[in-house]
Amino acid sequence: MRTIYLYDSSVDYQPGLDFGVPTDVFPLKVYVNDKEYIDKVTITDEEFYSHCLSGAKVTTSQPSREEMREKLEKYSKEYDKVYVVTISQKLSGTYDAISSIVREQNLQNVVVLDSRSASVKTTYIFYRVINAVENGINVTQEVIQQFVRESLLVFTVSTLEYLERGGRIGKAQSLIGKLLKIKPILSTDDDGYTYSLDTARTMEGCITKMREIAAEFAKKVENPMIIGGYGVSSMKTYLDKVLEDFKVHSVARIGPGIAAHVGPEVFGFAIGRGLI
Repeated sequence: MRTIYLYDSSVDYQPGLDFGVPTDVFPLKVYVNDKEYIDKVTITDEEFYSHCLSGAKVTTSQPSREEMREKLEKYSKEYDKVYVVTISQKLSGTYDAISSIVREQNLQNVVVLDSRSASVKTTYIFYRVINAVENGINVTQEVIQQFVRESLLVFTVSTLEYLERGGRIGKAQSLIGKLLKIKPILSTDDDGYTYSLDTARTMEGCITKMREIAAEFAKKVENPMIIGGYGVSSMKTYLDKVLEDFKVHSVARIGPGIAAHVGPEVFGFAIGRGLI
């Protein structure tokens, strides 16, 4: 059976990485001071980070509906099965838009799956989907939920401003964080919402706690798989400290589609049960 796997550009993965199967991407739209760019196509990570750090207004929107329709119809004809893995439905309208196109065009061989997360955790879910399908498993949303429960996203940001602006963290919680200069340690729950795992007073304390969280979760899953992610280059030093002594699958740059909502000064990892 000929199968292709599609994803949106919120999936962050190590440059040059080959998934080993046919894939394609739906690029999100990124806006800098209301000027439109195509995520990871017409704007680079570094260019976007520079805009953020200079105080530019940044936002995103779902991929072009026409482009999504064209690709879905094309691949539905060319392949026996098409799997689409998207950013959490709670974080973007991409899942709903693709699902509606599939229904309208009656694309019966297209399966749309909500990763219930974003960035490197969606990358982890994407790997699990490919691995499962290639091993003969019929992947449904219920199976995705199992993958979500078997994994954890852990990240921190230098400021809660971006999360607050996008309505992904309460203003009161953000204000407390600013006043006390607390380093938040964040995650996404099983429904894709952002929540606080822990806090630390210093960056060293944050790194120590993130390492402890990773070590504790690694005890719960078989052959743990870790995918790291960071924004601006200065964040990689912190990420390296978190992940030293762990077996790391890959490390990605966190692209504009995600950085617009968490800020460029971000780093973290997804950890989960290893591949079959």
